[in-house]
Amino acid sequence: MAEMTNFTQADTSPAFFIDFLEFLDNYEPIKAGRNYSIQKLGIAAGQKVLDVGCGIGGATIPIAAITGPTGLAAGVDLSSVMIEYALKRTANQPGIEFRVSDACALPYPEKFFDLARSERLFLYLPDRLAALKEMMRVVKPGGRVYVSDTDIDSTAIYSRNRALTRKMTSLVAASMPNPNSARELPSLARKAGLKDLQIEVSAVSTPYEFFLRAIAGSLIKAAETGVITQEELREFLEEQAALHASGDFFQMWSFVRVTGTV
Repeated sequence: MAEMTNFTQADTSPAFFIDFLEFLDNYEPIKAGRNYSIQKLGIAAGQKVLDVGCGIGGATIPIAAITGPTGLAAGVDLSSVMIEYALKRTANQPGIEFRVSDACALPYPEKFFDLARSERLFLYLPDRLAALKEMMRVVKPGGRVYVSDTDIDSTAIYSRNRALTRKMTSLVAASMPNPNSARELPSLARKAGLKDLQIEVSAVSTPYEFFLRAIAGSLIKAAETGVITQEELREFLEEQAALHASGDFFQMWSFVRVTGTV
């Protein structure tokens, strides 16, 4: 079972991550958040929009439907497998392109785009400030940049054993490069020099299937390396399975959205 933290090396387990991203692309709260970002940025026909950390194009493709053949929806991702899959999904579609790229070295000239966006990427980046400044570099003066991320350290999971659950969620957070990414975005945006900041907070609940895909793998690895005991792992996973069976499973993630002007 793969882990969320391994999105930094997605090409090592491509089938898992492509399947995981397809699952997210079809999950209504995620789709609603993406639609909100499109509205927030005021994306319109003919514009050039950059999607950083595009994965398999889950947000880039609906943006292209708005910008149309006279505009450009461009997606970049560090994973060549993700980009290859995105290209297959959009073969010969006008007004959309995908490139393999580091977020800190975007393959576009200065002031090329009208808008730029990123979601759930800064969790993984080794230099988030450099990545944000690079997004600003390729956006025209007066254009806007939108960044959204989740705060792994604030993940809430219902359990009757609160102490054990705190231990488990802390372990998952510790496995991520930037587990407090969401709460740090406003300060990061100010340091980068974005102006007219708008900061919004929201929460999303996710189903048991997401728990198995995104959380269980990290906990199994922790048990294998002796960070937690096999008994702790068994107790926690069995309780969550029982809560799911009874209809009481609940997990919640907090998000921070920051929009600013270049």
